[in-house]
Amino acid sequence: AMGRMGGRERGYPSDADVLFVHDPVPGADPRVAQQFAVAVASQLRQLLGSVGPEPPQSVDADLRPEGRNGPLARSFDAYAEYYRRWSLSWEAQALLRARGVAGSVKLIADFIALADDVRYPATADPNGLREIRRIKARVENERLPQGADPARHLKLGPGSISDVEWLVQLLQLQHARAVPALRTTSTWGALRAAVDAGLIAPDAAEKLAASGHLASRLRSANPLLSGQTSDVLPADRARLDGIGRILEYPPHSATQVEEDYLGATRRARRVFEKLFYG
Repeated sequence: AMGRMGGRERGYPSDADVLFVHDPVPGADPRVAQQFAVAVASQLRQLLGSVGPEPPQSVDADLRPEGRNGPLARSFDAYAEYYRRWSLSWEAQALLRARGVAGSVKLIADFIALADDVRYPATADPNGLREIRRIKARVENERLPQGADPARHLKLGPGSISDVEWLVQLLQLQHARAVPALRTTSTWGALRAAVDAGLIAPDAAEKLAASGHLASRLRSANPLLSGQTSDVLPADRARLDGIGRILEYPPHSATQVEEDYLGATRRARRVFEKLFYG
C-alpha cells in the first residue's frame, strides 16, 4: 500500500494506491512470471473497480517506477535495481508510506527493507530536498482544477492536506535515519515524533494537525452528503450546512464551518511556509 492507504488515513474519496511486487519461484522463466504477475494485477484492478453491491474501489498504481509508463507489476529484483540506480527524490518521498498489505510475508519484508534504504537515507541529499520543494511549488500551480478557489480546495489548497503531508514527509527524509520514531507511514504519528524530537514546536504541530484533520473530515463529508466525490469546500450554504451536520455542528452552521476551515488553513499555511520553504 502507498499514499493515504499506506498511512491508514483513507477517507471516502480515496483511491487505493498500491505497488504490485512479485518474486518468481526458482527455475521459473522471468518473462512468463512477469506476464502472469501483470495479468493478476490487471484482473484485481478490474474486479475491484467493477460495479456491484458495494461501491467500486479504484486501484491506483501510478506511484510505481516510471509511473504510467512503467509495467504494472515488477519483480522484487527489478524494483531493487531501479531504486538503487535510478530512483528520484519524489520516489523516496512516495516510499515513506509504503506498507505491506497482502501477499507473501517474506516478500513484503524484503521489499520494506529495500524501501527503508531509499526512504531513510544515511544523509539527506540537499539536491533531492530542493527538488521536492520545487515539485511542491509546481503542484500548487499546476494541479489545482481550472477555476477552483485555492483557499477552498481541501487537498491541494494552501494549508490543507497536501501542505501537512509534504512538510511531515520532508522532516522524515531529513531526520528519520537518526530518529527511529519518524519511521512510520502515519502522518500523525510522524508529526508527534517530530514534536518529541524537537524538530517542530508543539503549537506549530497543533495548527498543522487541526487543519489536516478538519480538511480530511470535510473531504469525506462531501460524498456522504451528495453521493459525489469533491475536493472543494462548497460555497452553497445549504450544502455547507449539510456537511456541518455530518461533522456534528449544530443546525444552520454553514458560516461557522467555512470560518473554521479557512481559519485553520491560514494558520497551517503560515507554519508550512516557514518550515518547508524556510
